[in-house]
Amino acid sequence: MNRPEHGGKATPERENVRERVGGEPVCLMHRLCPECGRLADEDPPTRCPHCATVIDET
Repeated sequence: MNRPEHGGKATPERENVRERVGGEPVCLMHRLCPECGRLADEDPPTRCPHCATVIDET
């Protein structure tokens, strides 16, 4: 295996992978609708875009 944790060296393409990786924040629970489970489109959320349930920031 050619992975650093197994004594091998990381390839130049993989050395800076953390800098290039994007994605969602770790926790999106504050945007989760309690009724239908869909994520709100806005942050901070006010209403679910699917079922119109009011989402509290508690």
